[in-house]
Amino acid sequence: MSYKPSIIVLISGNGTNLQAIIDSVNNNSLYANVVAVVSHKECNGLQRAEKANIPSVLLTTNNEERHVYDTRLAKLVKTYNPDIVVLAGWMRILTNNFISQFDNIINLHPALPKTFVGTNCIEKAYNAFQSGKIKYTGVMVHHVIEEVDGGKVIATSKVPIHQNDSLKDLSNRLRSIEKGVLLQGIQSCISEIISQNIDNRLKSVINGKVRDYHDIGYDLMLFNHSDRQSAFDRQICNIPGKGKLLNYISCWWMNQTQHIIPNHIKYYNDHILIAQKTTPFKIEVVIRGYITGSTKTSLWTHYNKGSREYCGISFPDGLVKNQKLDEPVITPTTKGEVDIPVSRQQIVDMGYMTKNEVDFVFERAMNLFKYGQRKASERGLILVDTKMEFGKKDDGSIILIDELFTCDSSRFWMQDTYQQRFDNGQEPQRLDKDAVRNYIRTLCDPYNEPIPEVPVDKIQSVKKCYENLYVQLSEDNICDDFYNYKSEQYYIDDYFNNYHDATAVIIAGSTSDQKHVDKLQNALKSSQVYSTAYVSSAHKSTKDVLRIIQKYQDRRIVWITVAGRSNALSGVIAANTSKPVIACPPFKDKMDMFTNINSTLQMPSKVPVMTILEPGNVALAVNRIFAL
Repeated sequence: MSYKPSIIVLISGNGTNLQAIIDSVNNNSLYANVVAVVSHKECNGLQRAEKANIPSVLLTTNNEERHVYDTRLAKLVKTYNPDIVVLAGWMRILTNNFISQFDNIINLHPALPKTFVGTNCIEKAYNAFQSGKIKYTGVMVHHVIEEVDGGKVIATSKVPIHQNDSLKDLSNRLRSIEKGVLLQGIQSCISEIISQNIDNRLKSVINGKVRDYHDIGYDLMLFNHSDRQSAFDRQICNIPGKGKLLNYISCWWMNQTQHIIPNHIKYYNDHILIAQKTTPFKIEVVIRGYITGSTKTSLWTHYNKGSREYCGISFPDGLVKNQKLDEPVITPTTKGEVDIPVSRQQIVDMGYMTKNEVDFVFERAMNLFKYGQRKASERGLILVDTKMEFGKKDDGSIILIDELFTCDSSRFWMQDTYQQRFDNGQEPQRLDKDAVRNYIRTLCDPYNEPIPEVPVDKIQSVKKCYENLYVQLSEDNICDDFYNYKSEQYYIDDYFNNYHDATAVIIAGSTSDQKHVDKLQNALKSSQVYSTAYVSSAHKSTKDVLRIIQKYQDRRIVWITVAGRSNALSGVIAANTSKPVIACPPFKDKMDMFTNINSTLQMPSKVPVMTILEPGNVALAVNRIFAL
């Protein structure tokens, strides 16, 4: 299952704090699922849960002893396998019969740590203020242990008590902030759980100069665009927000140029890119429209030293720095720790690419560059030079990878001032990282000496260049929350659950079927088929099943049902979708197998469902369906 922490909420009353949790989950402020709401008495909070299509359970006390009830409660809650149990106005003190069964139980308590415990805390605080013992009280969220209100504090907020306050005034003031504190505490708990349960898909990490790469399986790579800035074949500083800006700029260009050559983009959001896995060519295709630069591999550096041949291309005498070339030229380099200029023939002779591959890549690269120059000109910019990378898919086709026309891979100058500044012997107005590069070059030999600390003003100057380029190209604004990022796992789940093609969606009728679901998912993963899984009963929560079906109506999927005995789940799904449905009923023994098979085969007429018992064969069938 794609990992998203599950929450079960215990309530006793109206459920206003529950509603805050539901709303935050729905708008993705809390990256979690509310799997159930439980109360020990009839209350409005259960109605709120039902309205939100969340299973609501009334578990009355039956006048038994507290520890006996808590044993029943623990058994119920465990069926939902929650990551977090949230006590949001749960007006019962829990015994160890419940507490010992769960790792993360958190409670909202209307008092500050180590002050007032148990019930009537607001009244206790008010009386303490009246007698001059305290000046303020507060709210906290804490882990639940056997000691009442004594667990580790997760979130807290102080609340002043005013001289003219009534008890009601103080109570209202506390109620006004408790939702925020509760949500803060839940979020803290979620973050900790996610960090402890990073999906195995993120284990494989390659740290590049400015990006980190994760093999997430399913023939996909995740690119995490960092804020690291590179130059001179090394990291030189960090530019805050650079990762997202350059990711968006690159993806904007790639979306504009798919008519020239396909690219590796599958999904992008903020600083994250999920891309088609390829075998990259170890060649950077560098294209120059002007003679410029300051690094040891730049065309101007070589030309200024007297060289008139570069990468197998001859250049005439009399060229001036920043001058436009008659035609753009391709000056490739090897890709490694140190970039080495090579000619077209050397690429073939050294085995980096075949002649046909070189011809294809260079042609497409030049078409991309000329398109980029035209598009940049429309927006008042000059695309000066760039580097591109290409990769080969398993089917032998070649696509564009890495990035396209960003400030890291390209130079941009302002078009309206270029000619005048060139005629006057001035440097062009730039939208690139040269402000940092040039600063470093004035202080040291950046290839052989330690890099000095870059001043804040230089860093901000480069960041502003990146922001200006993004705005000028995309014609989009940078809003206040532009740089608010989520965890890598959020973006992975967002992609797989909403955009990934060819997904197997498993619905199990009960949490007791988890082991069977795990077998199915392992088999599917081995066959390179992504799967996601839900637990929802056709008998008890039909609306929830229909909601799940609706979510995937426009997706390329195969349904897999895990249910036995009175198997209504397969029929309900098959009757409400045009997508294929495979039933894979679980069973404990031969007798159970026959019972579940018979139940599964008795589907309504005109509702075809395939029945396959072995998870490996299910994976094979899913692959064949997708192949069609």
